[in-house]
Amino acid sequence: MKDGRVIKMLKNLRVFVDGFITYALLMGFISAAFAAGDLSIKAVLSNTIKLKLNGKDWTPKDPVTGDYYRPIIYNGRTYLPVRAVSEAAGLPLDYDGAAKTIWIGGKSDVLQIKDTSHYEDEYGSIVTTDAAKLASPGGAYKWGITNKKDLSLDHFIFYLKPNGKYQRFRASFFLDEGVMAPLTVNIRKDDYNGAVIKSLVLTPGETLAGVDVETGGINRLCVEADVRINHDVVKKLIIGEPVFYNGTLPAESPVRG
Repeated sequence: MKDGRVIKMLKNLRVFVDGFITYALLMGFISAAFAAGDLSIKAVLSNTIKLKLNGKDWTPKDPVTGDYYRPIIYNGRTYLPVRAVSEAAGLPLDYDGAAKTIWIGGKSDVLQIKDTSHYEDEYGSIVTTDAAKLASPGGAYKWGITNKKDLSLDHFIFYLKPNGKYQRFRASFFLDEGVMAPLTVNIRKDDYNGAVIKSLVLTPGETLAGVDVETGGINRLCVEADVRINHDVVKKLIIGEPVFYNGTLPAESPVRG
């Protein structure tokens, strides 16, 4: 969800989330002992304000206890917990206690998917940093996902797990030139039967560089391809240098193919 849509949602709710005191009172983010520079205030917990989200009744609750987050009225403005609003908007939320910083939309960081912590094979894939396995006409990727063996009448399926913390996914896709026909690769939400978020058609010998996918609020992606008889044998299918990221992504990989 784009930042502009979030701002619109906040305006529709007549919510103003612009102070750490609100977070402290409703989310327990900050210790009851106020740090230097924080101020103690008197506010009202409202039992009468009704909340509507996209025209429907909305009751923000603690995800663990189920307790209702009552709006706070202070100095003529109405406050809601930032976590409840972020989750309703499908935005990840992080809190850095040492820096006393709340990140709405996730931290500005990049996660390189180069091991099994955010990757899981279903059929036919492997995550690796082996340059020989990741070589393409444009050079070798530093890390990536590729097929374990030649694919012939096989499914190629693996999962990537942003766990709702990252807004975008990016990778390059390469199909070896020896394949007889274009190959469709689908990026789906959740699993093999999930909704297709992005569908790619790879031409033999082609690299699609910097493919970018929105992943806000998604816990798991399924990347799959169905190798059919008209493809003959797929010797190499590479998903090069896959990353999840928030904010601005550094310069793309020099590998182009």
